[in-house]
Order: sequence, then C-alpha cells, then structure tokens
Amino acid sequence: MTTTQQHVVLGGNGVVGRETVAALLRRGERVTSVGRRPSAIGGVTSATADLLVAQDVSRAVAGAQLAYLTAGIVYSSTIWAQQWPVIVKNAIEAAIAHGTHLVYFDNVYAYGLVSGEMTEETPLHPVSKKGRIRADALAALQAAATERGLSYTVARSADFYGPGAKTSVFNTFALSKLAAGKKATWLFDADQPHSLGYTPDIGEALALLGTHRAGSGDTWHLPTAPALTGREYLHLAGASDAQIAVMSRTTMRIGSLFNSAAREALEMSYQDTEPYLFDSCSFKTAFGMAPTPVAEGIAATLAAERALVLAS
Repeated sequence: MTTTQQHVVLGGNGVVGRETVAALLRRGERVTSVGRRPSAIGGVTSATADLLVAQDVSRAVAGAQLAYLTAGIVYSSTIWAQQWPVIVKNAIEAAIAHGTHLVYFDNVYAYGLVSGEMTEETPLHPVSKKGRIRADALAALQAAATERGLSYTVARSADFYGPGAKTSVFNTFALSKLAAGKKATWLFDADQPHSLGYTPDIGEALALLGTHRAGSGDTWHLPTAPALTGREYLHLAGASDAQIAVMSRTTMRIGSLFNSAAREALEMSYQDTEPYLFDSCSFKTAFGMAPTPVAEGIAATLAAERALVLAS
C-alpha cells in the first residue's frame, strides 16, 4: 500500500531506522532520514539534526504526515534519564505543531518482570531505572494525546537481532564471535526461552503501521517468531555445545565493578534468568504479516557478520 505521504524517520541511521527507511522506500513512499550524519541509503532524502534540540526536530518533521521515533542512545541509565525525556518531548511537540502522526518505537522494559507471555494488555510495572524511564515516556505520550490531541501509535519490540544490529546482545556476544571463529556467549541462562525480533521484520512492521492507519492510536507488538532457548538459537547458528559459553551473574557482578556496560546489563538480568515470552499474534491477525523464521534470520545475520570479519 502506498500512501503518497511524506514520512520522516527520526534516528534514521540506527539499525531500526535504516530498516524502516528501506521498507518505506520499497513501498514507493517519500522518506526523509533524520540523523546526526547523512544517510547512506540510496533514494532517501537526508536531513541532519540533533534530536536533543527542539528546533532541529521541528524543522525535520515540518511537512510530514508520519514521523517514526526510532532513535537509540548510549545504553546508560544516567544518559537515558538525561536525554530520553528530552527526545520524546521534542518529538511530541513537533508532531503536535505540524499535525504529524507519531509512530513511537518502544521496548518491553516498562513491563518489568512478567509471569507468562507479554501481550499488548500486559500492565506496566517497571522494576529497573531504564524501565521507569520508558514508562514515563509512555505516560508523556498519553498525556499529550489526551490533553493536546497528539496522534500516535506505539510499536513495541522484543530484544532484537539482525544484519548490522550493532546494539544487539545476540549479535555482539554470539553471532559476531562465531563469525570470527570464537566461542559464542549467552547471558545467565542458555536454557530459558527468550523471544528475539528480527530487525528487517521490525522495519517492515513499522512501515505497515505508518501506511495502514487502521492501527493508529493503538499499541502493537511487532512480529516476532516463537521463542527458543539461547542454546537452541546458538545451535541454529552452527555452534556446538562446546562452542557455547554462559556468562554467570557472578561473573557479570565482578565485571560491573570495573565496566559500566556490565553494570547496565546487570540491571536487566531478570530478562535472561526467567522466561521472556513476547506475543505478537495481534499484529499478524490485523496485518497478515508473519515473522521471518528464526533459522532464516540467523543465517542472514551470520552471513553479514562474516562479511564484516572478511572486510576488516
């Protein structure tokens, strides 16, 4: 479906932004990719902007019917607390000022620890600093809709992986290591089921939400294949049990004394020590889009990681 509208992707240089831009372009849409540097994707209009600067965001969104907030920032609770409310506020203000529908890309942190499957009806109960920041952002969106007429949709994803997904734990700790001939690492418990979204699917789903207004104003779980255990994912990537290392919480705690990334990961460890089950059936029913099979997604991602190794 082509809407012949102007689409603006805020954070267009990140992996989710790139996949969203590509999906919109495949539909023949007019797309502007907004980031700190020009986009490398052919056929897209580039706009450079700082999402922390309200005037930059307003200028980027002006004239667009759809805006997608797909930006990612440094994985730090401190930086999230400082920057994410500002980015969300700037996107809200720009969307209201220009009558633009905002598609907000979200994660599951605001749910906290969930017993059973996460669905669109799961209540928000954050148990981490990052989760509370995400919950506050959702509250700001709802308040802007109720009090000021903001038009928005929430597009929520599980943890993700995919070609070029540099911020993906599965890419970084497992697939990139296997591509380099090293052991793959899974965090905390390789025998718990853990849902993983595939970034090309995420981009395709965001484009669907932007070009099919039937889902406007709702929260949607983006297409995600049935959960496998960490060990099962790694076996699909070709790893034997001897090539799989499991990082314990004790090791991570020791690392957190010296490494900020370990401290940030430790805060979210509940996601890896319990079943992490993300249900996306509603999206498939509404839009007819099924997730890419895990084996296919892993094969494509591993091929991309091997190409990076060969190029380095």
